[in-house]
Amino acid sequence: MNKVLISVLGNDQPGILATVATVINQRQGNIENLSQTLLHTVFGALLLVDIPKQETPESLQQALQEASASMGLNITVHPWHEQIADWHQNKPETQPYIISAIGPDRQGLVAEVASQLFKHGVNISNLQAIFKGGKNPMENVMVFEIDVPRATNMDELREALAEIAERLDLEISVQHRKIFESVSTILT
Repeated sequence: MNKVLISVLGNDQPGILATVATVINQRQGNIENLSQTLLHTVFGALLLVDIPKQETPESLQQALQEASASMGLNITVHPWHEQIADWHQNKPETQPYIISAIGPDRQGLVAEVASQLFKHGVNISNLQAIFKGGKNPMENVMVFEIDVPRATNMDELREALAEIAERLDLEISVQHRKIFESVSTILT
C-alpha cells in the first residue's frame, strides 16, 4: 500500500465525507486517520489513506474531484512518506493540559499564546479558536490542547501566560486535562 494525504476544503454541506469515503473505498483505499472540522461555514478535512500500489495520487485526486464536482470542493492528494520529526523521535515524557483563553478579539492572540508555549517547549496537539469580534469575551474563545514536558516549570509557564492575559485583557486558565474533563463532566 502507498500512503497519501488528502485535504478537502469547501463550503459545508451534507455528503462531503460520504462522497470522499465512497470514492476511496471504491478504489480499494483504506482511511487510516481522519480529522474534520468546521470553521464558521467552511468544511475542512485531512485524511491519511492507504491506497493500492496500482493507484496513483493523481488518479485518486481526479476521481475525487469528478465525484464531488457539484459540491465545489478543493481536493488535493499528496504522496505521504512519513518523516518523524526530531521532537517525536526524542519526545520527552509529557502531561496533557488544556488552556482556555477568553477575551476581546485582537490581532495576534494566537501568535502570543502559541509563541509563549513554544518558548517553554510545549507542543500544541489541538487548537480551537472562535473569534466573532467585539468586546463580548464569551464570543472570543481559544482552547489549546497541549503536551507539556514534565521538565517544564509550570509556575514559570503560568506566569508567562498571566502576563499575556493581563496585557491583552484575557482570562486564561491552565488545567491538567484530567481536571478539565472532571470539571466539564460535573458541569454537564
